[in-house]
Amino acid sequence: MKFGVRLAVQGEMGAQGQGWNYAREMALEAEQLGFDSVWLPDHVINAHMETRTPMLENWTVLSALGALTQRVTFAGHTFNNSLRHPAVMAKMAATFDVMFGGRLVYSLGSAWFRRESEGYGLPWDEHDERVARLREALLIAKALWTEPEVNFSGRFYTLNGAHLEPKPIQKPHIPIWVPGDSPAIRDLAAELGDTWLFYSKAPEVLAEFADDMLRRTGGRRISMAASTVSLVGLDDTKVADWSVRYAEERKHRFAVPPTPQDVLDENLWGSAEKCIERVRAWQAVGVDHLIVQPIPPLDGMRAFARDIMPAFQ
Repeated sequence: MKFGVRLAVQGEMGAQGQGWNYAREMALEAEQLGFDSVWLPDHVINAHMETRTPMLENWTVLSALGALTQRVTFAGHTFNNSLRHPAVMAKMAATFDVMFGGRLVYSLGSAWFRRESEGYGLPWDEHDERVARLREALLIAKALWTEPEVNFSGRFYTLNGAHLEPKPIQKPHIPIWVPGDSPAIRDLAAELGDTWLFYSKAPEVLAEFADDMLRRTGGRRISMAASTVSLVGLDDTKVADWSVRYAEERKHRFAVPPTPQDVLDENLWGSAEKCIERVRAWQAVGVDHLIVQPIPPLDGMRAFARDIMPAFQ
């Protein structure tokens, strides 16, 4: 089992700071604590707090963090396909991979924040159309990373004699992680994904996820990764308080807003033994990379590294 940590750079989840200094502190400590990966939200306006609350641009921050670290892999939680042309995005990703020794996961998502896209004058479609757009974006990236010249004619994008050099360090290409769990996304993960990434659920639900993916791939197993809220190290009163606060921060994120009980049912809380048992249950159904969203961010990250990670070393 590998472990990642999502940086709280929007002032969310009880962060006692935000912006560059906070992101740097959290990422550098994550590497020291032994996390395998560091994940950064990709928005141009704040998606968790009030939209005027400051929010730094993802790739600028990731590149600076890449220069300050030696070992951890970086990814978007998740990269936003609405914000950049996929050929330019593929070029940025390849550049990052070359500069920092093959330390990138290409976790490109279909985008969910309509207010952000429309506010910046960017394309917005209904869900399945956004997934179709994402499919073309992934095909373009994969082609540019592996072929000497790319011609592409799709519904959304066109490339004519495009070249991308230098190619990424990672071979055959930067790993493609497809995030989400809708039927359209599952089909895309089965077709093009090296890893399928989703928000954590109870172990029995993730067992159903794994069986469903096997059906979609025709029996071919692909890696699975889950992103989970971690309330490790908090007593029951604080856990209850945070489940309410987190559900409130997330209520605009999903068609059916999560309840505090959903937060508790689907994530990590309670004693270290209970949390270790749940992580092992996720591992047993095929999850091999767990991305932690710690609450509160710095103290929660430290608690997870201290109380949970040693059981998996």
